[in-house]
Amino acid sequence: MAGARARAATAPAITIRLRRRAPAKGLQMVWRGLTRFNRSVVGDLPYGHFLVEARSARGRLLGGLEGWVYYQWLFVANFFLTEAIRRGGIGRQMIAEAEKHAASLGCHGVWLDTFGWQARPFYEKQGYRVFGRLPDYPKGYPRWFMMKRLKPAAGAKGPRPRPATRTKSRRA
Repeated sequence: MAGARARAATAPAITIRLRRRAPAKGLQMVWRGLTRFNRSVVGDLPYGHFLVEARSARGRLLGGLEGWVYYQWLFVANFFLTEAIRRGGIGRQMIAEAEKHAASLGCHGVWLDTFGWQARPFYEKQGYRVFGRLPDYPKGYPRWFMMKRLKPAAGAKGPRPRPATRTKSRRA
C-alpha cells in the first residue's frame, strides 16, 4: 500500500476532458494503441471491410450488407433492403454471399445485432441464434445480439492460432 501511495504522489498530473467532436489524431492514437496491444496477444489476424450490393437491372442500388471481418468473425454492421425487394429471397442470397466470403477468409462465425422492430425472425430463418439481449434500447424495445457458426470454406487459408501471451497486470 505504501508503494502505491508513493507512485501516486510522483505520478504526473493527468487531465480528463470530454471532446464532443473527437479530433482524428486522438481517435487514431486510441485505435492504433489498442490494435498494437491486441496483436501482441492474438497475433496479426486477417481483417477487412466489404459491401454486398443488390442492384436493379438498370444498376440502381436497392440494398446492401456492410461487413467487417476481424478476429476470425464476420460482423454484419448494417443491412438494408428497399421495401420493393424485401421478402423475395434477395436478403437470404446476400447473407449467404457474405457468409461465403467470410468463410473464405478463415472466419468461423458471424455475429450481428438487430432491434426489436427489425429482422430477428429473418435472421433466425437463416440459422442465427440469440446470444444476448439489451432491454430498452430505445425504451420499450430490445436490441438482439445474434450469431451463427460457419463451416470452413474448402481451401480457406485461416490463420494458425497463436497461444496468448501473458500480460503484466498491476493493481489499481
